[in-house]
Amino acid sequence: MNISKIILDKKADSYRITFNCLDVFDEILAAQKNSDFNLETIYEEFHDLAKTAIKAEPNKVLIRRVTNNLLNHCKRVLSSDKTPVEILESVREKIQAARREIEQTAQKIAVMASRAIAHTNRVLTMSNDYLVIKTILEAEKQKRRFEVFVVKSDPPAEGLDLAEFLAKKGVKTTVIADSQIGVFLPKMNLVFLGADRLYEKGFVHRAGSLPLCLTAKFYNIPVYLLSETRSILLEKERSVKYYDQDSSEVYVPKNSAIQVMNIYYESTPLDLVYKVVCEDGIFEMKEFISWYLME
Repeated sequence: MNISKIILDKKADSYRITFNCLDVFDEILAAQKNSDFNLETIYEEFHDLAKTAIKAEPNKVLIRRVTNNLLNHCKRVLSSDKTPVEILESVREKIQAARREIEQTAQKIAVMASRAIAHTNRVLTMSNDYLVIKTILEAEKQKRRFEVFVVKSDPPAEGLDLAEFLAKKGVKTTVIADSQIGVFLPKMNLVFLGADRLYEKGFVHRAGSLPLCLTAKFYNIPVYLLSETRSILLEKERSVKYYDQDSSEVYVPKNSAIQVMNIYYESTPLDLVYKVVCEDGIFEMKEFISWYLME
């Protein structure tokens, strides 16, 4: 597996990159021979991968939480009296447990969030979020008749991947351009968004989330934010950072005097969100802030 491709995958959300990191950890372990391996070297490979992923995606907090938890486990077993073979097996089990925990938490959130979707609803979403997908598929499994409208999310247009996936699953799906959010939102019943990070005043997600939430607020369309609490990282602990991406995805100017900028992520104030759905339940925004974002 190409590690750089995993970490630099422009269309991958927090969950997919986290799963991919766990897959690479598994591959590193699978390459070891029980009679010939160096435990410290394995740990260093894990550490380098985690460090690279976190540096590349500093606001995708789930990656940080899961990989750091695994590294801490490795440290503990390396200093224990376990045999090398037992240590390898312990780390394998920890990787499997991490994957199960993510999947179980996501399914729990999806079941709760799917209750917001009623028959004949029109649901709008953007980007290509794992939790949103799980929620839509859960509602589909319950035989509800609804439509999903997907914002293209350009660049890098990962909304198209979501639309193709949902259509293959039999979900009635429509793609709209980013610039046409205001045209279609008045016809929607609700908005689903994921969150790469939550902090004291807002959440970080794909650029376009802020205008989407502002327009939804104007038309009184409820915005549901789907996120597990491990995606919380307060700004007082670590500042929110944004990086320029490949400007050619936006435009290659004929005039060298033209500057082109391309930033994938932005912050959206929490007061634009109607409710947050996490593994602990469905919360009004003020209640969620009180429980999780205040000391």
